Amino acid sequence: MTKPSHEQGFTVYSTLCAFIAAISGFNVGWHIGVVNMPMAIITSCTTTSSSAIPDCLPMADYMWGLTVGFYALGGIVGGMGTMYTNVWFGRRANLLICAAFFAAGSILTALAVNVAMYSVGRVIVGIGAGLAGASCAIYVSEISTKKTRGAHGSFFEFFLNLGILVTQVCGLYMSTVPTWRYLWVISAIISIIQFALLWFFTVECPRRLCANKNYDGARASLQKLRGPDCDIEEELNLLMEARKQDEQRPQLSIWSVLRGKDRKVLIATVHVCILLAYNQIGGIGPMSVYSVSFFTSIFKGDTHMATTLSLVCSAANIVATAIAVVLMNKVGRKGFMMISTAGMTIACIGIVIGSSVATDKTGPLIIFSAILYLFTYSCGCGVVPWMIAPELLPLRGLAAGSALGNGTNWLVNFVENTLWPLIYNRLQNYSFILFIVINFVGFLYSWLCFEETTGKELDQLDGDDTKKIQHLEDAKDF
Repeated sequence: MTKPSHEQGFTVYSTLCAFIAAISGFNVGWHIGVVNMPMAIITSCTTTSSSAIPDCLPMADYMWGLTVGFYALGGIVGGMGTMYTNVWFGRRANLLICAAFFAAGSILTALAVNVAMYSVGRVIVGIGAGLAGASCAIYVSEISTKKTRGAHGSFFEFFLNLGILVTQVCGLYMSTVPTWRYLWVISAIISIIQFALLWFFTVECPRRLCANKNYDGARASLQKLRGPDCDIEEELNLLMEARKQDEQRPQLSIWSVLRGKDRKVLIATVHVCILLAYNQIGGIGPMSVYSVSFFTSIFKGDTHMATTLSLVCSAANIVATAIAVVLMNKVGRKGFMMISTAGMTIACIGIVIGSSVATDKTGPLIIFSAILYLFTYSCGCGVVPWMIAPELLPLRGLAAGSALGNGTNWLVNFVENTLWPLIYNRLQNYSFILFIVINFVGFLYSWLCFEETTGKELDQLDGDDTKKIQHLEDAKDF
């Protein structure tokens, strides 16, 4: 007896497609962390070059902060742009566009001859990163079954953390003149490879093909994703019927969502925006983008200790995300968010106590708290927000809701990373008190307000729509 496709677990091909799509996360993480190690070399090298490409790009600290922030500004543009790209193009095409932006921006940055050119490159890769957040999440959720969506959805954060870790390791050995430029060349090569893999080895989402009324294409795509031995008829019929219902409910614009034309979509969008804000707002910026300089100041100028701790924290990210991949469906989205925000709150308390007392005995407390922070962040706030939009939003509001959520994420990223140097200059060792409050509020939100979505079908319909589908199934069985 053949197995119903919607009950299918992991298949080699669907996992491969999710894996290839999630390489976008590697590029997002790479460009978050790539500026960390070579900062001093890029901005203030002492050598001179006779070639057309200078050894470095001298700039003041405030200008460097702006170039870091330009990545997030590009992310805002890309994130909001998914409102249109997800309507105009297919999910797979969006991922191809992301890879093209990453390749173009990386090449421009690697060849930068002045700060302006470097800044434009940062904006372009930022646009790619903004597009990637929504595009990868939607693609992966729509090719997966409810049994595999949690694990597949965690791939993006796993690759993001892997990108941060690899760039930190590479930065240790490539923060020299002119080798620092090859850090961006590596990203360009990875983007080109991903583009080729997407083009030759992946399929479009069956859900999207049904929305375009390409039912033969949807059938072929679904069969390939679920495996040749699966019966796809029931899942395909549900997809087709759901799309027919969508025809009676036109796509919502961002303005339609914001003014509450569909109250259910508005409420779901608010939750998506809150969760994607918590992907950034709890202090991850200072713990990743500024980790080396932050830890150096805490450890009284000990750069070796700061660099080592930064690498250990990046490794903790990988371990935590791997745990989330395995246990996401057992612990649940809500469970991991509660664990994450609670752990981050405790870790921030430890960082404040350890850095403010600042004795030799508090060093282990700071180290433990930093690792605890990154570990608990990566298993919840790092993973869950990226997969939540397709699970909360109906298809008619998915493009607009995802765009608003991703725009929120990158806006918070920009504000936090831009203001952090000012916050730290004012509050010094007490800076993380702000994040204690924010993360505790996040814990209360996760506990009291966050709806569990683990095991939910993407096309669960309400009221009469569900009854209509049930009548169709009953008639077919009869």
